[in-house]
Amino acid sequence: MFDRFKKPGFILFSSLMLSLLVLVACGSSATEAPQAAAPKAESKAPGTTAVPTAAAVATTAPVVKAPSGPSGTFNYARKDLFPYNVFPTLTQGAGYFFHGFTGGENLMSRNAEGTLIPRLMKEWDVAADGVTWTFRLEEGVQFHKGYGEMTAEDVIWSMERIGSENSKVAYRSNILRIWGIPEGRTKAIDDYTIEVDTGVPQYDTLSTLSFPHISIFSKKQIADVGEEVATKDVAATGPWSFLEHEAGVSTRWSAVDPHWRKTPEWAEMLWRHIPEESTRIANFQTGNLDSMEMNLDSIPAVEQTEGATLMRVPGGTAVALSFYGNWYVGLGTPEHKERAPGYDPSLPWISGNADPESEEWKTAAKVRTALSIAIDRQLIVDTLLLGEAQPDPVLAWAANVNKLPPELRQWEFNPDKARELLAEAGYPDGFTLDITPVSGYNYPEVSEAIGQMWELIGVKAKQQNMTYATIRPQIVNRTYNQVYSHQHVAVDPLDRWAIAFRAGNAWNFGVDHPILEELMDKAAGIVDEDERYAVEVEAARFTYENALAVGLFAQNLVWPMSARTAPWFEHMNFSETRQLTSFEWAPNNSR
Repeated sequence: MFDRFKKPGFILFSSLMLSLLVLVACGSSATEAPQAAAPKAESKAPGTTAVPTAAAVATTAPVVKAPSGPSGTFNYARKDLFPYNVFPTLTQGAGYFFHGFTGGENLMSRNAEGTLIPRLMKEWDVAADGVTWTFRLEEGVQFHKGYGEMTAEDVIWSMERIGSENSKVAYRSNILRIWGIPEGRTKAIDDYTIEVDTGVPQYDTLSTLSFPHISIFSKKQIADVGEEVATKDVAATGPWSFLEHEAGVSTRWSAVDPHWRKTPEWAEMLWRHIPEESTRIANFQTGNLDSMEMNLDSIPAVEQTEGATLMRVPGGTAVALSFYGNWYVGLGTPEHKERAPGYDPSLPWISGNADPESEEWKTAAKVRTALSIAIDRQLIVDTLLLGEAQPDPVLAWAANVNKLPPELRQWEFNPDKARELLAEAGYPDGFTLDITPVSGYNYPEVSEAIGQMWELIGVKAKQQNMTYATIRPQIVNRTYNQVYSHQHVAVDPLDRWAIAFRAGNAWNFGVDHPILEELMDKAAGIVDEDERYAVEVEAARFTYENALAVGLFAQNLVWPMSARTAPWFEHMNFSETRQLTSFEWAPNNSR
C-alpha cells in the first residue's frame, strides 16, 4: 500500500502508518488510540515567530536606487506559471497572486513585523467620526509604457474596477464595503488627495489596501486600448515592467530604471516554468537558476550546492481542508440554485438544512468531524514536513492561535471515535470522495497521507492532482463540491474569512452560512481589537464545532538563493508571504 512512495519523508511516514494500521486493526479496548502531541498555547514551529497585529504607522518610504544600474538576468523557476493577465474584470485571482506584487504596487504594504507601511500612499489620517479618511498619494509616480503620472483619479478608477459587479477579484466585497462603490462615498480633493467615507467604522480600511489584488492601473491606458489589450500588457507602477509571456515556458520582466521607490539591481527577470522538482533542483545546482520554488525535502540538496543560501519565512503559509458544497446563504431560493450549482445534499458532508439544530445538519457535521479527527496532523508535520510546521486548528488563525480558547486550539487524533461518528451518521462502511491538494511544496504527498488515514476509517479518497489554474474555475463557478486543501495566509483572521466564507464573492472556500455572514459583518465594523476578536472567536467556534473548514498545519516557507544573489527577507512584502516577492531587492552579486 505504501511502497510506491520513494521520498525519504514518505518512507518514514509510511512505516509509521503501517504501525498505526496494526493498532487500529487490533482494536483499542486495551490500548488507547495514539494521540497527536497537543501544541501549547504559545507553541511555534521551529524558528517561527507569531505575526503581531498590525498597527498602521504613517512614514515616508525611502527612495533607493541601485548604485551602478541594473545588469544581468535573474532566473527564477515556478512549478506553476500563469499567463500574464491582470485586469480586475478579466483576471482570475491567480493572475494577481503571481503578478500583483511584481508589476503592480499597492497603496499600502507590510513589513516583517506585520506593521502596515506606506507604498503609493505616503500618509493618511482619519476624522474624529472614524469614517472620514484622507489619503495623500506619492507625487511623481510614473506608469509604465509612457502613460504618465499616477493621480487620485487613477486610484479611484482602479478601486471602482476592483469593486465592480463583474470584478473577479477575491477582495471585491472589501472594496465595496469600504470605498462605498457604487454609492459614491469617495472623491478626489486634488490630484494627490483622496477622501473616503467608509459609512461606518471599518477595521480593515488600511489593511485591505495592502492585499496583492489591489494594484493601481492607468485609467488612460484602458481608454486608449481597452481592457482586453491592457490586461495582457498593463501599465502599472511597480519596479518591474512586463515584457512577454510564452505559455508553458516563461514570463519575462524588465527593470524600471529609474523607479520612484527601488530600482532593481538586475536588468531583467525570467520566470521559468519547470513543474518537476528534480529538474528545478538540477538547474539550480548547475547555476541555471538563482532561486526557485522547492519542496522542503529538497533542502539538503540545496545545502550541498556551493555558495547557496536559504531564505526562510517563519510561518509563511498555512494549509486547511475545506469541505466544498457547504453553501447555505439563501438556501431554497432560485438565487441560491443559480449561485451554487454544485450544492448537493446527497453528499455525506453536505446538509439539506441550514439550521444547525436540525438532524440533517448534525448528521453532516458528524461526517466532517470524523474526517478531521482521523488525521494525525503531528505525524504529517514530523515526517512529510520535516518539522518545518506545527498543527493548526482553524483556518486563518495560525498567527493568532493564542487568542482562541484552549478547546479550539487543536484537533484530537482519534480514528476510533471517527468510526463511531460515521456509523452514527449512517455510514458504517464509509464512502468515497475526491481530494484535491493545492499544488506546490509537499502537498500532494500530504494529501496522499490524509487519504491513507481516511482508509483506516473506511473512507476511500481518490486523489485529484491538478494545477490551481485548472481547479479555480470550478471553485469560482461553485461546481466543485469535494475536498480541497487550501494554502492561505492572514494577519487578522477576518482578512481571509472576508473572502473565504462570503456568499457574494467571486471566489470562496466552499463554505458560506447566514450565521457566519452575520458574525463577519458585525466584526468588520468593530475597530477595537479586543472587541473584534471576541466576535471572531464566535465565528471560529462555529466553523470548528461544525468542521466546515478545518486547519491542518502552519508551515515555514524556504527559498534557495544561488551564489549570484542573497536573501532579502527584511524587504519582503509581508502582506502576502505565500509567494516570493520584492524581487527588486534581490542582490546582484555578479556585477
